[in-house]
Amino acid sequence: MSRLENNEKVSLWKLFSITAKIGGVTIGGGYAMVPIIREEFAIKHKFLRPEEFDSLLVIAQSMPGPIAVNTSTLVGYKLRKIPGVIAAVAGAIFFPTIIILAVAIVLGRFYNFLKPFLNGMKIPLLAIIVVSVLKLWKSSVRSLEDLVVFIVAFSTVTVLKFNPVYVILLAILYGIIRFFVNKTTEGDLD
Repeated sequence: MSRLENNEKVSLWKLFSITAKIGGVTIGGGYAMVPIIREEFAIKHKFLRPEEFDSLLVIAQSMPGPIAVNTSTLVGYKLRKIPGVIAAVAGAIFFPTIIILAVAIVLGRFYNFLKPFLNGMKIPLLAIIVVSVLKLWKSSVRSLEDLVVFIVAFSTVTVLKFNPVYVILLAILYGIIRFFVNKTTEGDLD
């Protein structure tokens, strides 16, 4: 049984401090944080039943954005509605934001000293990106139609200089239309 079933209200400070602690000490981010969020909210503090947390996690995984922030958002909403969302998300991003700002300040101040290291990282990072693209390619481009959509989207962004956001929105619209056309065609066959 969760504490909430006993009408115990979670304080906003508690929500903030738990998610801040998780965000500040978890190396690896994202999915590395999920078991710790589960441990804190469902096991240690018993603010949620484990199956409640698991349901929220399924929803969080289907939402765009960082999984740790999505999970914190849903847990915060479940526990304290909108104020809970604000407290949980503020906690989840608090230390990572400070760390990113500190790195940006150090890079800005010592850029000339760090420039050789940063230049040395470019090619290995490019290799990692290319490997990721190739893996995504294998699982995404499975037909001639997929290849045509890729070529059109790539050309529209690189050659015609369209804003990628508009290309993504058009691709979403295309996907919706394609879904309904396929559904109608399959329905006609039955």
